[in-house]
Parts: sequence; structure tokens; C-alpha cells
Amino acid sequence: MSITVSRLTVYPVKSMAGIALTEAELTATGIRHDRLWMVVDENNRFLTQRQHPEMALVTAVPDDDGLSMRFPDGHELRAPLIRDGADRKGNGRVYPVTVWNDTVDGIDQGDEAARQLTRFLQRPARLVYISSEHPRRLGDSYPAPAGITVGFADSAPLHLTSEASLSDLNQRMERPISMDRFRPNIVVSGTTAYEEDHWQRVQIGDVTLVVVKPCIRCQMINVNQQTGIKEIDPLETLGTYRSVPRGIGFGQKVVHEHTGTIRVGDPVAILEVKS
Repeated sequence: MSITVSRLTVYPVKSMAGIALTEAELTATGIRHDRLWMVVDENNRFLTQRQHPEMALVTAVPDDDGLSMRFPDGHELRAPLIRDGADRKGNGRVYPVTVWNDTVDGIDQGDEAARQLTRFLQRPARLVYISSEHPRRLGDSYPAPAGITVGFADSAPLHLTSEASLSDLNQRMERPISMDRFRPNIVVSGTTAYEEDHWQRVQIGDVTLVVVKPCIRCQMINVNQQTGIKEIDPLETLGTYRSVPRGIGFGQKVVHEHTGTIRVGDPVAILEVKS
């Protein structure tokens, strides 16, 4: 059986709902629009489903001019993209924001977005867009090409999993789950379970990808992406058989060697495996 791309997903706002794609343009930071926006607290630190599982229920559809957001309570918001610093009302001010151990410049996306997010999360919250003036560099610990940049993703710009790996997990669980628990960008079919663990370099369409490290999973995969409710699985089940250095692994972190376009149905060629 040949290996092909079965799903592509973009996550415009970190920790909000994903949007299925039939094709994905890879820019310098990953899939176009992927995690270029982020919600921060009063200390300018990132907020995610780890603290607020209900964020899974917020849809944010991007375009070149901003976001159209819909909240599960029916509220809607159009957040025009502010790129170039503060306007007369103070919207667009640039300030340092923190995601994990990285601090980068975020561009504030205005008071109306902040009001809606604060209302929904019931705590101070603001929406920021990553500044292109000071790109966020991939950490030196990654065995990846130099100069790779990333948006507000946890680490690498892309996350890849396989249908076979999910199928293997589901056979071990009392209730099967869907792939959206893992929030991958690229899902492939036609592999054996966890075959992606052994890949080093692959070709999809006209793009070469480097597999850099396992994706270490946390409690966030226990959030049901349809209900916004945290459960005890799949992390508990994965912990019985998927221990890797530094934690529990499912899926792989991936970087792209150059820009290009990948599509659902594209063949996946394995160029190099790990020794």
C-alpha cells in the first residue's frame, strides 16, 4: 500500500479549533496562518486548552485581513489584522509575550477582541499576532536546518501523525477517539502503526520534510475537541506503552526544508530513515 496524505489541518489561533484543508501552503513558519495568533493573560503569557479546555470550541477562520471568530455561546467577532503598531486608539501596540520558555514580540489585536475573550474565558485575556520583525527561531536542540522559524506553535512548525497509529491506540481503549485530540497538521495513511517514529526525511509533493523529534504529549490530548471537556484518556492509555525519553510520545515534530504546497492525496516518499 502506498503512503499518502489523508488530512491537513491549520490552527490559526493557538489552542482554538482546527480547520481542515485540502491543500496547504507552507510558508517560512509552517502552514499559512498556522498559530500566528495567540491568547495571552494579564502577564502576557500564553493561554491554552491546558487551563481552558473550552477554547477547543472557538472557531477562528483566517484570511489576509484578519480573523472571523465564533464562540460556542453564539457570539461572533471580526478581528481585523493589525500588523504595524498602535493606531490612534492604542490598538496594535507591540509588547513581549511568552510561549513556554520563549519570549517574542506580539502585536495586540485590539480591545474588542480582548473584551470578547475576557468574557468567554472569565479572566483577563488579549489576542496577539506574532511580529515578523523579530522571528521566533527554532531551538538549537533540534537537529534541523539552520534558521527555521515558527509561529506560536509549542515548538516545531509542523506536527505529523498517522492513521495507523491512531487505530492501534483505539484498539487499546474502551472508547475510541478521533485524530483531532492530537491536533496534527499532517496525517498520513498507508503506514504501519508508529512507522513515522523511524522516518528522518520524507518528500510530500514538492516539499522535503525533516522529522526532528517525537511529540511529547500532555493532558491537553484528554480534551474532547467536540465538547471542550477534559477526560482521563487517551493519555492514561498511551502511558502504558508509549514511553519515550522525556515523556509519552505520539506523532512527530517536523520542519520543512523549503516552502511549497502539499495536498491531501499527495504521495509520501520516505527518503531517509533513522539509523
